[in-house]
Amino acid sequence: MKSIILAAIISVLSMSHSYADTFVYVSESQDNKIGVFSLDEKSGELSRVGEVEFDGTPGCLCLSSDKTRLYAIVRSQSEYATLSVDPETGLLTQLSSAPSSGSAAYIYLDKTGDWLLAAYYGEGLVTVSKIKNGEVVNKPVQRIVTGQKAHCVQTDPSNNYAFVPHAGELNKVQQFRFDAAKGRLAFNDPAQLQGAKGAGPRHMQFHPNGKWAYLVNEQSKSVTHCLYDTKNGTLNKQQTLSTHPDDWDISTGSCADIEISGDGRFLYASNRGHDSIAQFKINQDSGELTSLGQTSTEKTPRSFNLIPGGENFLVAAGQGSNKLVVYRRDTTTGLLSQLKSYECGKSPAWVLGVKFP
Repeated sequence: MKSIILAAIISVLSMSHSYADTFVYVSESQDNKIGVFSLDEKSGELSRVGEVEFDGTPGCLCLSSDKTRLYAIVRSQSEYATLSVDPETGLLTQLSSAPSSGSAAYIYLDKTGDWLLAAYYGEGLVTVSKIKNGEVVNKPVQRIVTGQKAHCVQTDPSNNYAFVPHAGELNKVQQFRFDAAKGRLAFNDPAQLQGAKGAGPRHMQFHPNGKWAYLVNEQSKSVTHCLYDTKNGTLNKQQTLSTHPDDWDISTGSCADIEISGDGRFLYASNRGHDSIAQFKINQDSGELTSLGQTSTEKTPRSFNLIPGGENFLVAAGQGSNKLVVYRRDTTTGLLSQLKSYECGKSPAWVLGVKFP
């Protein structure tokens, strides 16, 4: 009888583990792996459940809208990997690879799911690649020279326009029209928004209402609120705020990533050097930001992600410490409370959460 009861307990525990529905994918760039972690949304506990290995260095990731495909840039191999996602276990299986135009710093899936857009920091390019039957196929169908340090590419909510922030001396956001039927980009008029003085826009996010966009500025360690002209597909700077405390020496460190909560009430940005996640409240009438302070994190927080589902958790990667940090997020106040740090592979460069179903 005892053996039967023990077997039943083990079976239940096994089933509860196998049917975890929240997973976190981490590009462990120096180990040539993407680590797969399950997240217990009651306790916030993170557990490594698997990994997939590459011949080169994985970087940024993006997920198909139906959550069946994960796309990764393998930077040192100049290729894209398409992976299938098992919704029950969260595990990944590589399906195919296709050539990129170099070491893309950022990849982005357009709203139709037919095109993979990429920005290339070193090469100074933006490209468009075709997705067929859920897989990236062939070399890019379009390649545009943008100038060096192109660090991000995103379409607007309508999918009719696209934007490419440039860190460093170019200090601008290029503005494009996007034809999703043909997968073609063309420069808009005006073709760029100049960044705030010395800012160096690195990444961007659109607000859920589609009327505002926000830039995280690498060099000036700040965030910029922009009004978005939905008719003409252009940005207009409104406000720039520091991501650091007033007494921080802003000649050190740099900003990296930016996220906006799904309810549009809060914004988060990562500070490398200060090693913190900055928190902001978004005014729902004007879009203006108010600082809520900073929460410390692991060394060199390059990437982090608000975990989908309820966004009750935020997971940040310390690229300099090879650790992940899990925070519980108060969805009313927007503030973060650190729960625990976990070891991961070397130089974690990207964090992406997914919740099934």
